[in-house]
Amino acid sequence: MKRMVGIRDVAREANVSIATVSRVINGSNNVSEETRKKVLRAMKKLNFRPRPVIGGTKEVFFKTIGVLIPDIRGYHYSDIVMAIESCAYENGFDVMLAIPKADVDNEKHILDKYFRRKIDGIIVAELLGGENYIDKFLKSGIPLVVLDFSIEEINFDVVNVDNMMGAYKAIKYLYENGHRKILFIPGPEWSPATFEREKGIKRFLDQVDDLEIYYANIRGYNSQDGRDAVFEYLDKNDLNFTAIFAINDWSAIGAIDALRSKGLKVPDDISVIGFDDAPFLDFIEPKLTTVRQPRWELGYTATQILIDRITAKKSRLPRNVVLPTELVIRESVKKIG
Repeated sequence: MKRMVGIRDVAREANVSIATVSRVINGSNNVSEETRKKVLRAMKKLNFRPRPVIGGTKEVFFKTIGVLIPDIRGYHYSDIVMAIESCAYENGFDVMLAIPKADVDNEKHILDKYFRRKIDGIIVAELLGGENYIDKFLKSGIPLVVLDFSIEEINFDVVNVDNMMGAYKAIKYLYENGHRKILFIPGPEWSPATFEREKGIKRFLDQVDDLEIYYANIRGYNSQDGRDAVFEYLDKNDLNFTAIFAINDWSAIGAIDALRSKGLKVPDDISVIGFDDAPFLDFIEPKLTTVRQPRWELGYTATQILIDRITAKKSRLPRNVVLPTELVIRESVKKIG
């Protein structure tokens, strides 16, 4: 029977003490970067998997991926989770799902729990706590992939949708159809996707001098947010826009409902464009023009990268994968003057 590789073997291979290997496994700062890399290389070479310590007893979890998703209501993150599970199943991995509900403290608590369990790898969607929350994973060599996260330096694997270009396409399409005064319903401030989509709007604004974008005061991804945003804006302002760009399709549907309540028709009076390409858009009236983001590819690609990272014998540089968006033209935008 083949003997299991232990911490002593790693220490011998790396030519360091057992205590040093233990510090690396636990993400300690009290290890030089050169020594840390030497220990991680030894762990890779020997295919060493640290055992978690839970409740005083040792348990071994093999081929398990931890997943953090802000919300699984609706279609967006549920589609991503289904893709993650599909890719994991095809490769013999199990999935452990947690939902921090866009709460930074919950996110930290779940990440700490995953770290103690020493699961094989982690996928995090919209890392609210920032890179500090995952620092110990990086230092201890636990592979990690982050979805929908804006980065300046690529220190870990990231898979993003091109939110900036998607928003750029949406505003450009409205502009090409004659709309010069557009109400934008933004998403929550904590969301990196919101930030990127707003960058796309500003990028197009920089290229023209006859376009005005009005920002709604109410933010959010839900239908009620879109509805409330339109009501609140029209209560304080005249009808000074000809089109609405909503942060996502749910918000767009809420905006359409509010416009109808005000006696306004879409697209005859006001054009509306969303973002996501929700699965039900062909079954509402009018059929919503939107920006399609590849949710399935997002989850599946992230899982492939993570599993490759887990099973690879050699280290490689982190990857930043950006998946393209597509403008889907339906019936909710009217060409004017």
